[in-house]
Amino acid sequence: MTSADITLTDARATVRIDSATGGVVAIDGPHGALVTAASPGLFVLEVPRGGDRTVVVETRSQRVAQTRTLADGRGVELVWRDLVTSAGEHLGGTATATLLLRDGRLDATFRAEFDDDVLVEAVRFPSLPGVVAAGDGRLELVRAEYTQGSRHELLPRFESTAPYWGTIFPDYASGNLRPEVVCNPTSPFLLLARERDGLAVMPTTPTTEFIGWRASLEPGYADSLLRTGGDGVHPATVTVDAIQVPAGGSSFDSVPMTVAVYSGDWLAGLEAYRLTQNPRRRPRAAWLDTPHSWLQVQLMSTEGEARYDFAALAEIVDECADAGIGALQIVGWNEGGQDGLVPVHRPSERLGGEAGLVAALDRARERGVRAVLYTKYQWVEKPGPYWEEFADSVCLDEQGQPYAQPGPVYHSARKRYGMSTPWYVPLCFSSPALRARFAAEAAQMARWGAAGLLNDESLYHGRALLCFATNHGHEPGASTFTWDAEFVSALQEAALAETDEFVVAAEGAFDGQFEFYDASYIRSASPRHLPIGRRLRPGAAISTALIGFDDRSMVNQCLLYGYAASIEPFHFKGRPSDAPLTVAYTGQVDDLRRRLAEWLWTGVLDPDAGVRAVGETAPHPHAARWRATAGGPAVVVVTHLDEAEREFEIADAGDAVVLRPGSDAAERVEAGRVTVRPGDAVVIAPAALARERGWV
Repeated sequence: MTSADITLTDARATVRIDSATGGVVAIDGPHGALVTAASPGLFVLEVPRGGDRTVVVETRSQRVAQTRTLADGRGVELVWRDLVTSAGEHLGGTATATLLLRDGRLDATFRAEFDDDVLVEAVRFPSLPGVVAAGDGRLELVRAEYTQGSRHELLPRFESTAPYWGTIFPDYASGNLRPEVVCNPTSPFLLLARERDGLAVMPTTPTTEFIGWRASLEPGYADSLLRTGGDGVHPATVTVDAIQVPAGGSSFDSVPMTVAVYSGDWLAGLEAYRLTQNPRRRPRAAWLDTPHSWLQVQLMSTEGEARYDFAALAEIVDECADAGIGALQIVGWNEGGQDGLVPVHRPSERLGGEAGLVAALDRARERGVRAVLYTKYQWVEKPGPYWEEFADSVCLDEQGQPYAQPGPVYHSARKRYGMSTPWYVPLCFSSPALRARFAAEAAQMARWGAAGLLNDESLYHGRALLCFATNHGHEPGASTFTWDAEFVSALQEAALAETDEFVVAAEGAFDGQFEFYDASYIRSASPRHLPIGRRLRPGAAISTALIGFDDRSMVNQCLLYGYAASIEPFHFKGRPSDAPLTVAYTGQVDDLRRRLAEWLWTGVLDPDAGVRAVGETAPHPHAARWRATAGGPAVVVVTHLDEAEREFEIADAGDAVVLRPGSDAAERVEAGRVTVRPGDAVVIAPAALARERGWV
């Protein structure tokens, strides 16, 4: 720090800014330095010049022309003029940034205006070099994805996802084959997490604009096999970039951004993000609010095998009802089979036609099974019979070419190896006529008697992050996520005009989509599963796939995190009778959840479960502490993945009882410890609650 630094400070954070360049020198929190930048940074502009598209304007090469204090010293406005490029060229124009620190949250805006001959292709704002590890040397990246989350080590070992021929430093970011993975809105924040604190980087308010997240290791690898950083002179640090892409031209305003300092583990970082959330949608379908399980079944794939016709579907409905399975996701009911002939959905004549489907849906209503029809509206198939009809509504890249990616892969070798796979081309939902066409389908499904639809692959638009079409009525370069809410609202309004209850569900909804989708279906069969979606959206309807024949560990995961079990033997080609052990244990867990639904279905997860295995100091990873939204005492769920019996210590257990799936008994907790057998789960509830409800 020098006397020339500009300092913004409050009780939670201190931000030091180099008054000469305007770059962020340091960010300190209650537990020490989080950013210590040898070359302070704040922004990087990508400005192609003279045929060189690597030319940039970066903070460290600029000189601040003007500063102005804001908000009684809690903020500052910085102005740069006559900006200089990495090639040494001076550009006519002005850039302005505002930085305001409130409660440990640095809110930042950026605007630039250049002469007309300057084209700004991309903006990295904020671009913060010098993110450092804590004293233990560890730093990780945490983000949301697919109604779940992931953690990636940055220090001391950095796992790069970048093709090294196109980068200078190892980095973690999206690639061009799956560009939506590490970006807003599908991943609306980035946590740079240490053991006791960290930084949360996010838009100041929710937005559907594209923001690409990138973390880079500088100066690079010391040992590329061990993935350790540094060059023997400079220690390893991380640069974090929020990459924005203006629509084009010589002037732009960035999406307002926030860098929040938080104290605690990465779960505290989620709370920093949750302050920005909009409320989730409250579905009209009351059955989502009570514990239930699903079956997902594929009737036919794109390869044309009629695995089950609609008469067999009615029999499967009966199996579900007899087994206590409350909902049924019907896949491949349409002409072309699952994922075939998209985006048009008509009952398959081979399976029994409209009359056969309606009869099966009638049977589902009679037996109390909610039947939801699988759909896919994101794409149009090319080649395919509907290409010409939808060609004017597809997303185009900057060269005016349709974005495309390989389509469905089912069963046959030629499909598996991509020899006969059609292309999927993403549709732009900006068209009111397109949305109305799909809404008419939803209305028809409601008239048939379906309880809802599930929009597959709804979390993204393939490789189309921005649509550059000039004939869609939007500005070229608009975010393809802009119209998702209008699209879903059109489906809901059309269907609910026909029936009192109709669910519009998503696959892998990202956080913002819970504002308009009724439910989300995911696949979470990983021992490292992070229930970020559940933590961000308490009470939301989330179901997850169970493909095992005795899938106790996944049923226990459902109990841990309030997920509905979607039973899917033979990779959803089977029926309940194919997986009797999974069906039976799911029923036992659902029975237990019905007894404690205020906690285990519609409650809220505490950050710390307060559970440790006997003899260990680290929190047990497969435990959850639930609180009812109305308040009061907590209940705790404990399971494990070991092959031997385990004993656990429960913090603040007090006078409590143990409830086990499949048993009406309530065992008293002794000395705050419980024993859990392999493949089992237990619920620890206050003894007073058990007495009140007559369980003891």
